[in-house]
Amino acid sequence: MVAIAAPIIEPGVCMIHRRRGQFLPRQELHLVQAWDVSIEYHLPSGLAAAGDEQLRLGSPFWRLHKVGPVQDNRPPAGDERGEEPLRGKARTMSISDWVVLGSYILIVTTLGGLFYRRRTSTSEYFLGSRSMSAVPVAISLVAADLSAITYMGVPAWCYSRNMELFLTTCAYLLAAPVVMRLFMPFYSRFNFYTGYEYLERRFDLKTRLLGSAIFLLTRGAHVAIVIYVPSLALSVITGLPVYVCVLIMGVFTTFYTTLGGMKAVIWTDVLQFSVLVLGMVAIFGLSVARIPGGVLGAFQVAKQAGRLQLLNFSLNPRELTSVWATLFGGGTMVLSTFATDQAYLQRYFTTKSLREGQRSILMDALISIPVVLVLYLLGAVLYAFYHFHPARLQGLPHLDAILPFFVVHELGGLFSGLIIASIFASSMAVMSAGINALTTVTTVDIYRRLLQPAGDESHYVVVGRLGTLGWGAVATAAALFVGRLGPIATAFNIISSFLGGPILGIFLLGMLFRRVNGTGAVAGGGVGLVAVSLLARCSQVSFFYYAPVGTLVTMAFGYLISLFRPARSASELAGLVRSLETPTTR
Repeated sequence: MVAIAAPIIEPGVCMIHRRRGQFLPRQELHLVQAWDVSIEYHLPSGLAAAGDEQLRLGSPFWRLHKVGPVQDNRPPAGDERGEEPLRGKARTMSISDWVVLGSYILIVTTLGGLFYRRRTSTSEYFLGSRSMSAVPVAISLVAADLSAITYMGVPAWCYSRNMELFLTTCAYLLAAPVVMRLFMPFYSRFNFYTGYEYLERRFDLKTRLLGSAIFLLTRGAHVAIVIYVPSLALSVITGLPVYVCVLIMGVFTTFYTTLGGMKAVIWTDVLQFSVLVLGMVAIFGLSVARIPGGVLGAFQVAKQAGRLQLLNFSLNPRELTSVWATLFGGGTMVLSTFATDQAYLQRYFTTKSLREGQRSILMDALISIPVVLVLYLLGAVLYAFYHFHPARLQGLPHLDAILPFFVVHELGGLFSGLIIASIFASSMAVMSAGINALTTVTTVDIYRRLLQPAGDESHYVVVGRLGTLGWGAVATAAALFVGRLGPIATAFNIISSFLGGPILGIFLLGMLFRRVNGTGAVAGGGVGLVAVSLLARCSQVSFFYYAPVGTLVTMAFGYLISLFRPARSASELAGLVRSLETPTTR
């Protein structure tokens, strides 16, 4: 059979599936039997194949093999192991699955609604009366970070690649002490509702509004995306249309978040995180039991395939997941999120004291690392399972759906309903955190600050509930149309990675340097954004480096530009700069 030219899906080799006419990327080579494919060279421009021998081009390329005719010696059904594929045996959700899923969503919604109070204060609605202890807040922080994209995407990443990206989670331990010791004392000292209130008190109104606007843009887009992306996989697995999956998550999450406020968000996060972890551990145990040799057999196969590779010491800045990119660059991105993102800050602010807030941050890091590690190992185990049973992959819609696909087709029963519920849970937790934070910023930084500064407590609570309904509706509607936006949806993620460094730089300028003013900080942030944009446009460095570059450029130019204007007096900056700190009030 003569090889057919195929479009380049990514650098390296592509394959054409002879019976289905489907092009597959290199990470899916093992999904199709050797007798069912033809292989040919596809090299980036400027590179040439070195003869007919196998060729090593280095990461991210792999070994390319000589093109040749393929013998049509396949058996009539099954694979080279004689295993029967799942033709005509695709499973869908059963009645029991729907009962489990429906019951779960009803329980979560009811739990959130229990925190409804007709007469409540802004402190209770937005910050849970600042009475929360560290443990539920820490669990809520983890849940807010574990969207369904992470829940399904991490196992899929390890399944097709390796564990090198896990170091970005380990970077939590590098960022947590900085947030605890540097950022938290400033936030606790003044009992803020939003982190952007600090920017106005330290700099000026325009800096606060800039921070708020950037948050509203990026977090609003993020909420829509974390609803839409898992809905694609859930649609395939459950048989529901995508819009139905979107509406289920959007409507129920908006309902209980509107009624119960921040306490509803935190305690439903605790429940949803518990279901998520239970599902992870159960899948891990049940999948290992189906692999010849058990745990040792699974990890031997995964190790031989490179799926357990963790450390990449390459000095090439283009390497996405080198140790330096994931720890240094990824650590800066984590620091920016932990220290400046209102969805996280608002949880810190709910704690009863500075000490409890600091404990919640540390516990978040300590809980996240083993949880994410299990997700990566789950990907390795799934790789081993399908290594022994490749024919069972038939019907997999796309690689990101490997986890729910395995659950529905291999486990089934009530258990599959629970796992699908846990995927809904992870999206609902992130959405509730997002729309609650969006509402708080809109109410406090925009409405109360600019439009109605003299309202009473009950008025702002009403505005907050209406804002929650509004943001929930906007995020749900946006999720319904994300699929039509194409590259625009991806652009929002890129913009977010660009903005993390400059925003962190602005906060650090305010907390570390008395000499810096608002104009210098904002101008420095603009220069930092330009620098990151040029770096992305003119080079191919790992995007993890965008955040540290943006942070350093923002701080350098922000300080220099501030030298052209007089500094504020020490009395005006008391408690707002590290060198002028006063004791905290909490």
